[in-house]
Amino acid sequence: MISVENLSVQFDGKKVLNQISFQVKTGEIIGLVAPNGTGKSTLLNALMNYINPHHGIIEINQLRYQTSQSEKKIHELITMMPDQSDLYGFLTGYEHLKMYSQMWSKTSISIDGVVNQLQMAHYVHQKVGKYSLGMRQRLCFAMQIVANTPYMLMDEVMNGLDPTNISLLSTILEQKRCEGKAIMIASHLLENLELYANRVFFLKEGQIIKEYQQDAPKQRVVKFKNTDFEFKHHSVYHLPNEISYFEVNTSEELEKYISLLTSNGITDFSVGIIDLSDLYAYYFEEKKVEE
Repeated sequence: MISVENLSVQFDGKKVLNQISFQVKTGEIIGLVAPNGTGKSTLLNALMNYINPHHGIIEINQLRYQTSQSEKKIHELITMMPDQSDLYGFLTGYEHLKMYSQMWSKTSISIDGVVNQLQMAHYVHQKVGKYSLGMRQRLCFAMQIVANTPYMLMDEVMNGLDPTNISLLSTILEQKRCEGKAIMIASHLLENLELYANRVFFLKEGQIIKEYQQDAPKQRVVKFKNTDFEFKHHSVYHLPNEISYFEVNTSEELEKYISLLTSNGITDFSVGIIDLSDLYAYYFEEKKVEE
């Protein structure tokens, strides 16, 4: 298990992470959501001990970054998905995979199996310098998969991928979760995260301001496009994406709000839940509530 307690990181006197605490258990995927430059990558780098926290405790399988020996033991358990800038243009993709497998993997994992699953066989023996952006991204992902560590950190894993490959990587992530891996992913693809993340942390001003749990009961709502009509005596929530909604807790409320909308000529509405995109707009962009 990854355990983080009161973690703080600052640069030039400015706190980027401020007293963050959480746990990541095996067999779950955690998403990190925030606007660019607000601490997602900093948190992942702190978990790898690439940057030194100013305060707090990080434990991975009850080990702490206290000595070079303990750091070595921890880094046998956890990997950060390599960045494309970490690739060597003069080596083939297969040579990269073989290197990562030899450096990290303590259990047998088939490099050829990973290559075939990621549909890389037609280019994996070419020099990486000839790869496209999407080919490089799949290679970086494959390198972490063959490392086969119990804990995996990924920063914008879907960057540069087309919808087909996004779906492919998402399927593999779900497989790894079923194998008992603990995975933390920083991503801006909210609809994609919603498919496989067990929990999603929303970071703002250096703190986790919201934890979205996939299996928790969701707030039911009636959504409709913003209108100039004033709904007096009813709480209407407005999102910056030009969507408004009523919160619905009973079937009677649902009937009441549908009747209210249709009687005022509003027929373009839907009944659903508050999803990650709605929460992102709610927490990171201006909002208002009418009473």
